[in-house]
Amino acid sequence: MTVGTENTQSATPLKAEIDAYLTALFTKVSAAPLPDLPSILISGAVRCGKTKVARRVSLRGGYYHLRTDEIRNQTYLDAPESEKRRIAKYVFRRILLQFPKGVLIEGTGLMDAPCELPVWADRRGIAFFAIGYSFDTPQAKQRDLLAYRAENTCWTKQRKSDEEMLRFARRLIRRSTDIKRYCAAEGLPYFDLDSSRFDAERARIVREIERMVKKRHMEQARAGNLSGLIARLKLWP
Repeated sequence: MTVGTENTQSATPLKAEIDAYLTALFTKVSAAPLPDLPSILISGAVRCGKTKVARRVSLRGGYYHLRTDEIRNQTYLDAPESEKRRIAKYVFRRILLQFPKGVLIEGTGLMDAPCELPVWADRRGIAFFAIGYSFDTPQAKQRDLLAYRAENTCWTKQRKSDEEMLRFARRLIRRSTDIKRYCAAEGLPYFDLDSSRFDAERARIVREIERMVKKRHMEQARAGNLSGLIARLKLWP
């Protein structure tokens, strides 16, 4: 069974269900007051503040906020493992082609292998940002994680011992380092977030994202005005 790309015309049962979900989602998003700003993707390593940053950016900018976990649960969670990447590619591209402006999508699923979506989106004027934690020791990250879950609801509280949290911190740093290298190679923005200063770091990253999105919006507006001017000049006798 093949889902295909945005141009696929096949109609398998699973594709029909996915398209029905997307149609309903598009109707819901279209009914919301969307800002005239480039859509945004926020991804990166787990437990690095992506969701809190995304919520703040979407609230301040008026974006319609979508989470990859929710989209996955509705479209490809129960699909065969061999089809999940194909379905994710189809779903996320459909959403972004429909809403190149006004939507913010956040989650680790945006960077699932083979990690084509960030570059695909960036080339179409959609802003991509990654957040990670690549610069400190596993022990420092473990300390921050334990401090956070001591005062907040956290999925790790019932599932991971302190030793498991240290191993988790090591994996997080390795993953963040890989993401940082990927972003550097592709010319995409990456932010290291110091979780020992979480609130201040979150505010810093929110400001940087807003600044970069505003800059991209202004560049797109200038490019659009220039295209319009050239088109009008061609009509002159």
